[in-house]
This record gives sequence, structure tokens and C-alpha cells, in this order.
Amino acid sequence: MGAAERQRRYRDRRKAGRRVLQIEIDEVELAAALERLHFLNPLEADDDEAVLKAFRAMVVVLCRGLAGDT
Repeated sequence: MGAAERQRRYRDRRKAGRRVLQIEIDEVELAAALERLHFLNPLEADDDEAVLKAFRAMVVVLCRGLAGDT
């Protein structure tokens, strides 16, 4: 992906009110928490895409819950 494409995607995200964050977290603790909260199937704990999808879902629920938009 070139610089122009990255810039376009950045502007599109900003316009949509979205942000990309990079975090470092213990993978075992994250998978365990997502499993306990029923966001992640225990059989998918080694699947990076499944963990990312579950994490995104958890953050959305958390943010909406705190905002009262449940």
C-alpha cells in the first residue's frame, strides 16, 4: 500500500470518527478474559483474527454500555 492510499484511509477513518490504536497486551490474559466474557470461543484462542474480532466486539459493547447506548 502506498503513501497516498494510507493517507486516504486515514482521512476516511477520521471522517467516520474512528481511530486505530496499537496496544501491547498479554495474549493469554486477553484470550482468557474474552472467553470468560463470552466474546471468544475457547477453541479459537490461537486464531489471531478471531481474537481481534472478539476484542473489537468487547470494546464496542463496553463503549456503548458506558455511553448508555445498549
